[in-house]
Amino acid sequence: MLEVEVRAIINNQEELIDILEKKGFVFLKDTIQHDIMLDKEDASLFISGKKIRIRMEEDKATLTYKGDINKDKSVSKRTELDIPINQKDVDKYIMFLTELGYPVCFQIKKKRKILKKNDVMVTFDEWPIIGCMMEIEGPENEIKAIAKEVAPDINFGNYRLKELFERKMQETGKSLEELKANYYKETKFDLGHIELIIR
Repeated sequence: MLEVEVRAIINNQEELIDILEKKGFVFLKDTIQHDIMLDKEDASLFISGKKIRIRMEEDKATLTYKGDINKDKSVSKRTELDIPINQKDVDKYIMFLTELGYPVCFQIKKKRKILKKNDVMVTFDEWPIIGCMMEIEGPENEIKAIAKEVAPDINFGNYRLKELFERKMQETGKSLEELKANYYKETKFDLGHIELIIR
């Protein structure tokens, strides 16, 4: 499967949801996702543009592989392979991948709102540290048109996490370690070695 999407950090989530619903998008659900990234000790897989992830959501779990990310800054296109797994077996999959040289590198818990219209899905993710990320996924021409139509002042594109974390560090004047420490103090959730992805 080819994943095609654009994304941006936004600060007017409710306003954009209202605009989307007026354009025929249907609100599907609120959910909480726990994403666990597995990688080499130096996060070299993630840095290269690939990803191994286990996602837990409600009573489900999915093992995902994402292939090389393209270099087009206007849109993200990459191979995505999703394998449903039993949530009770997540620890076994983590152990298996660790034995193959891909231990847990970092993890994220985030709240997600999902809207859909035909072949286009829009998600709003409340990310640790970096804020609310809006993603529009579907046919390339459609998602670019929707981004321009609903949020003409926002620059959507193919942003990597490294760029988004670096932007937050510049905005706040704080190091990633300081931001991680503040996040842990507020949530008691350990993000793991997320600092490796911004090297």
